Amino acid sequence: MRIVIVGGGVVGYSLAEHLLRDGHHLSLIEQDPKLSQILSEKLDVQILTGSGSSPEILKEAGIESADMVLAVTPVDEVNIVVCAIAAQYNVKRRIARLRNRSFSEHNSAVNLEKLGITSVIHPEQVLVDHLLHFVQTPHAVESANFENNKILLRGYRITENMELAGKTPLEIRQMIAPDIVLFAALVRDGKGMIPGGDTRIEPGDLLYSLFPHTSLTRFLQLVGIENKKSMKIIITGDSFSTLELAETLDKSEHNITLVDPSLTHARIAADRFHNIQVINGDCTMVDLLKEINIDSASFFIACSDAPDYNMLSALLAKAEGAHEVIAVSTETQHDKLFQSIGIDHVVNPRLTTAREILEIIARGQIGAVVQLSDVDIQAVRYTVEPDTSLVGKQIKNIARKLKRGTIVGIIVRGDSMILPDGETTIEAHDHVIMITRHKNLPSLNKLFKQR
Repeated sequence: MRIVIVGGGVVGYSLAEHLLRDGHHLSLIEQDPKLSQILSEKLDVQILTGSGSSPEILKEAGIESADMVLAVTPVDEVNIVVCAIAAQYNVKRRIARLRNRSFSEHNSAVNLEKLGITSVIHPEQVLVDHLLHFVQTPHAVESANFENNKILLRGYRITENMELAGKTPLEIRQMIAPDIVLFAALVRDGKGMIPGGDTRIEPGDLLYSLFPHTSLTRFLQLVGIENKKSMKIIITGDSFSTLELAETLDKSEHNITLVDPSLTHARIAADRFHNIQVINGDCTMVDLLKEINIDSASFFIACSDAPDYNMLSALLAKAEGAHEVIAVSTETQHDKLFQSIGIDHVVNPRLTTAREILEIIARGQIGAVVQLSDVDIQAVRYTVEPDTSLVGKQIKNIARKLKRGTIVGIIVRGDSMILPDGETTIEAHDHVIMITRHKNLPSLNKLFKQR
């Protein structure tokens, strides 16, 4: 496809980097000359410097022949104008990144189509959804959800006391039936592998598992975690994301405390929530952390708009006894360093937004692509179109066409999840999650391509 990206920040860059690997023809518009220069050195795409809301710049970027426009600048108004202009050029797909929740796809008062927008992404909601992944599955190393959160992918570091330690996938599959868990990938001594039925899971392994939400309780038992209905969760920050997170957790049975550094913002939060304790304070102060009994907190989540505050407060919370801490940061260069000194998760809202946009782009034939750890193994979701050659074929026949390092992981059919064997038949509209290495993606894309 020919795609025009407007906005060259972390979101735009991440999108360009991924879409280039899939062979799309890209043009990217960035207003900041310095950033444009950096992008031109990193990306083999057409880089234009100027405002993405300029018809002349868009025309120069190839808007007239584009199949898709991705408007991902930090400014809502610019993104709306970009999509409106793209609509006049009959660009089929026009995706906008919008922070203002008034422009929701569920808000009947605003007609997004008349604004020229075919799909909208709300970064704060995407961030909140990702943070909730970790609350849902404590101590997970990595996470991703598929199929509107019906299918979960989680990475866990295996310890000796876990029920699955020392067992093979085949043994576990028989042990937990009728629950379903697919062990999609395993990292041992820095090397990634796709485990077979007889691969023994050992302490120290980083194991990635796919399972339906209905098997969540049994999966948590396998990794030695009690599925608690009520946990103590402390949130800190004065951002819109903080309020979004608090509002979502307010509907749960968890015991929530919101520590807001801004007195004005804290008053707004106190008026808004009735089941959440709201405190005006600074979580970089150890006395305050002790006052709110941080050592009994299952989670401490720092999601202000100030990365330094988030990092420091999360480190202090961990040092004072919080069981699991999460810091939101738009800075990516020191993630591994902070994780090595105590922060369990560093979540970049711009990267989560980029991944969600890729999911929307891919919806249809190819779906979410999740890179597992730092090794060359990915989970890729495809939708089987009615006119593909796969329809009616058994897995054993498809397996002959797959390159080494690729397996059919999970089939989602309607509301059910199937752990396939050789006799399983592919049907039209099945969603198939494949586990593969990056070099095999072109052949997989070809296999699932419509005739």
